[in-house]
Amino acid sequence: MNKLKLNYTSLSFLPILVCIPLGYQLINNIHFGGFKLFQEFLISAFNPKIDNEIIITIIKRLNETIFIGFFSWLVSIIFGAIFGIISSNIFYKIFNIPKFFYRIIRFFLTIIRSIHEVVWGIILMQIYGINFSIGIIAICIPYIAVNSKVFAEQLETIDYKSFESINQINAPKFSSLLTLIWNPIINTFKNFGLYRLECSIRSTVILGLFGIGGIGTSIFLSFQTLNFRELWTYLWSLAILIILSGLIFKKIKFNTTNKILSIFFITVFFVTILFSFSYFLYFIFNNNFENFNFVNSFFKSSSDLGLFVFLKLILETIILSLLSTGIAISLPPLVIGIFNNNSSKIFIKIFAFLLRLIPTPVILLTLLTFNNPSLSLAALTLGLHNAGITCKLLFTNLDSQDKRNYIAMNSLGISKKTSWLLGLFSQQAKSYLAYCAYRSDIIIRETAIVGVIGSVGLGWQLKESLSSFAWQEVTIVLIAYSSIAIVGELINGKIKNSLT
Repeated sequence: MNKLKLNYTSLSFLPILVCIPLGYQLINNIHFGGFKLFQEFLISAFNPKIDNEIIITIIKRLNETIFIGFFSWLVSIIFGAIFGIISSNIFYKIFNIPKFFYRIIRFFLTIIRSIHEVVWGIILMQIYGINFSIGIIAICIPYIAVNSKVFAEQLETIDYKSFESINQINAPKFSSLLTLIWNPIINTFKNFGLYRLECSIRSTVILGLFGIGGIGTSIFLSFQTLNFRELWTYLWSLAILIILSGLIFKKIKFNTTNKILSIFFITVFFVTILFSFSYFLYFIFNNNFENFNFVNSFFKSSSDLGLFVFLKLILETIILSLLSTGIAISLPPLVIGIFNNNSSKIFIKIFAFLLRLIPTPVILLTLLTFNNPSLSLAALTLGLHNAGITCKLLFTNLDSQDKRNYIAMNSLGISKKTSWLLGLFSQQAKSYLAYCAYRSDIIIRETAIVGVIGSVGLGWQLKESLSSFAWQEVTIVLIAYSSIAIVGELINGKIKNSLT
């Protein structure tokens, strides 16, 4: 058993080897002209700009961010629950529906889940123009599919005996379904749904960098004008929003036996569905969609994307994913293990929070002030951002873990670092790797964000193809991008299953 734990522990640190080729390229591409700008960016964090004008702008932009983020979250959670139900085995067992429809729905959800919300946003902006409604739709499309997968997985855990006992009394099928799924749906919402609100706010900020609106738009405009003090004012206001939302939702308690609460949930459920359909129809028929004909545009456009270039872009995207995943896996345990004291842990937690707070494009643009665009720089950016997320999870698990082994090893005179490694981290390594396997699915989809800005991979080609209205190239790139994400999800699913 100890040997097995050590293997998982070693595997957690092994991916850090990606930093050797990555660091070599970064050192070769460095230029010292932008260090002054980078220094100014860091110093401005401690001296943000505060005046009446910027406070009014913050209030306005945060309202937009909250509206887009909250509405996207609400719609994606409700429709995610619906699609989660109709893509679960229990639904087809109760209503005796052929499994053929089950496979079609799951395949459709897998396709739309494989494409990042930024990609959906860029494509929709190209068709409809810049509109904050684009942000809501772009977030909802992949989020509905992601949420439906989680809900479906929870419904698969329902005991088959419960279904048989209800089936034997010949109860109405709809009431049987509701009886079986109610508690798993509510519990999934409590454990997963509220976390998705924070994700929705972060996605709103990233889409704002591309002009959708909200605090992200102000962040990008401040960066363009190199007004770093103003930039940090927006970032700190975003930090306050995220922290407050987290504290508020921690205080919310759900009682599944409360009838008034159940009626409230059902009311919100149906009102959101009706409002979403009416809003979607209004958006379709009141926007300039008639000037865009995809079929004609597809056949009129030509593709200059050669096979060699296309394969190179695919390879770049795969390598970008692997390098970023390696950093995200190994950096947190390595840094925590080396700097294993209370003051260092506080500093690491603050730094990890900043990596999660600052949108990935802003991190990349900041690093571009003193380094040339490259695959390594894009991988470092994406890896650092996700390392901030895996670091938070690792700290949470380590803080809640039984520390008796660590204390015993420490009392025997074993060094603090070795005691931490064998007495604490080794017990978390397996579950940590399982989460990192799930996180790597997200990293694959997020390569589009750094690709669009960092001139690498399929993300950059997508931007170039859209700017020239080459819809054949766009379609090819989307198919390749989706295929990479789906294959990666299948591989990571196998890894995660072997670790759980």
